[in-house]
Amino acid sequence: MMTSTWQRLITLVRELGSMTALLYLLDRALRRLSHRCGFFFYQFWAQPVHDRPRLPPARGRAYSFQLIQTPDPALNDLGRPLAVISQRFSQGAQCLMTTRGDVLAGCIWFVRHTYIEDEVRVDYVLPKGGACVWDFDVFVAPSERLGFLFAKQWDAFDALLKPQGVRYTISRINAFNQRSKASHRSLGAEECGWALFLCLGSLQWMMSNQHPFVAFGGRPRLCIGPLMPTKA
Repeated sequence: MMTSTWQRLITLVRELGSMTALLYLLDRALRRLSHRCGFFFYQFWAQPVHDRPRLPPARGRAYSFQLIQTPDPALNDLGRPLAVISQRFSQGAQCLMTTRGDVLAGCIWFVRHTYIEDEVRVDYVLPKGGACVWDFDVFVAPSERLGFLFAKQWDAFDALLKPQGVRYTISRINAFNQRSKASHRSLGAEECGWALFLCLGSLQWMMSNQHPFVAFGGRPRLCIGPLMPTKA
């Protein structure tokens, strides 16, 4: 038993790094005490909008893409509460929906300017000028996950954003989720910041490497954008 526990700990440290692994273990311990307590450790990623599609045009002809800007019955198959869907549209979010026939196959949600976080109390503010959008809740139906829909819908997303002058799509991922990190890297994304939240019931404390850096309570507005290369 001790050997197995030690091996899992070594694997955790190897995958996440010592500090992130420690935060993960503290988070697990807090959540055993109460579902209202825990650490939320986010990494922010900037993914460039591609000039060229990842897949040949002939791939994925069975899929159809539609930009949804108001509640649509097709989104019922997404499995999200109606109140959540309504809240997304009320803050100006849009959804690039993918269907195969009449069946929902996937979607990418995105919003411009500011994203209202739904796990902790914080708003993410994008740089002015419209060169960035915030993407979230990227979904691929289980029946499509062994195919190439993931890449195809990102091609469709890039094709939608590129003519609008968008250069980057920004998102946040759980720093404990290695699979999500790998998916972002495979799309050419680069990490552009982090934020750590400690929630103890109604109390919230935030620390980040992005402005305003530290916040106790309230609902901070965190400025997120791609890292710009420094001049030589």
